[in-house]
Amino acid sequence: MSLFSNLVLDLVDFKDRVRPLAKDIALMDVTRPYQKHNMNTLLRDEQEFQDTVRKVQADIEKEAIEEGYSSREIEGPDSRKQQ
Repeated sequence: MSLFSNLVLDLVDFKDRVRPLAKDIALMDVTRPYQKHNMNTLLRDEQEFQDTVRKVQADIEKEAIEEGYSSREIEGPDSRKQQ
C-alpha cells in the first residue's frame, strides 16, 4: 500500500509542480529575444563574442601553420645538386 501511495504522490507532485515549472522555463526561452535589455550589456556581450571568435580563428590558424610544412623543410633533388 505504501508503494502505491508514494506513486500517487509522485504523480500529483509532477502534475502540480514539475509541469508548470517546465512550461515557465520553455516560455522564458521562447520570449527571451523579445525582452528589454540594457544596451551596454548587449554591446559588451557582442564584444565578448567577437573576441572569442577572433581567438578561435587565431588558434585554428596557428594549429594549421604548426601542422603544415613549408617548401624549405623538404628539399628537392635539385637543391642538393646546387650546394
